[in-house]
Amino acid sequence: MHTLNVKFILRGLILAIPLAILLTLTGRLALLVGQPAEPTPLPPIILSARDTLPAGRVGLRAWARYQGEAYHLVGSGFLLQLDDGRLVGVTTAHSVSIGDPGRPLEQIALGLQDQTHLVVEFDTLHGHPGHARTDLDMAVDYVLLRPLQPIDASFVLEPDPRGGPQPGERVSLLTDMRAAESGRRILEGTVQSANDRAVWVLMDKLFNPALMSGSPVVSQHTGRAVGMLVAGTPRRNRLLLGLNPIGSIVELAGSADEFPRLVDYEP
Repeated sequence: MHTLNVKFILRGLILAIPLAILLTLTGRLALLVGQPAEPTPLPPIILSARDTLPAGRVGLRAWARYQGEAYHLVGSGFLLQLDDGRLVGVTTAHSVSIGDPGRPLEQIALGLQDQTHLVVEFDTLHGHPGHARTDLDMAVDYVLLRPLQPIDASFVLEPDPRGGPQPGERVSLLTDMRAAESGRRILEGTVQSANDRAVWVLMDKLFNPALMSGSPVVSQHTGRAVGMLVAGTPRRNRLLLGLNPIGSIVELAGSADEFPRLVDYEP
């Protein structure tokens, strides 16, 4: 993956946000403070083949169902196809609590708009889950899920073979949050820096990112997934987003050899 040596001045979790739209996050998007010290890079030369963005609604909502409770909305997620054809559900670790004996998590579901439009339900992990990030390492924050039912291919993304985007590359955040009833929402930005532990994207405008953690980010050049939204911070009248690089997710999914049930998982 291409790397730009950009230093960020980021000092932990945000304590107070003067922007009213960010007050609704309630912990579902990990917040950071600070901004990149360097200007946005120039557009890169991308050698990969050009393709269009996915036509389907691939940025899905994520629901969690704990023992004795109904499903409730916890964030976002997506479905990813590995090179060997296996499908994996992907969302963030900070959106759910796995392995808590006092409140066992039984199922995670991905879908559209509401619980009557569920695309897939999971009760099994695909490998061990990650954990909520506490620093600038976005790659630790993930949950991979093993589907046990057929899934409509229009909801499935393919990973970018580069493992992530290049600095200066244009990307799109695909989300179902606050999308039109019959459509999808596409938010655009430019990659500030990228390495195997984090990708930073400066979005074109300010928007409410509540419950978008777990949304896929797709290259506008290749049309394939380059990362998953994990964290964000306001930067003047725009947003700087931190992504878990897709290469890290693919590597974890490909090496997984244990598939415990959610309700039985012990950290």
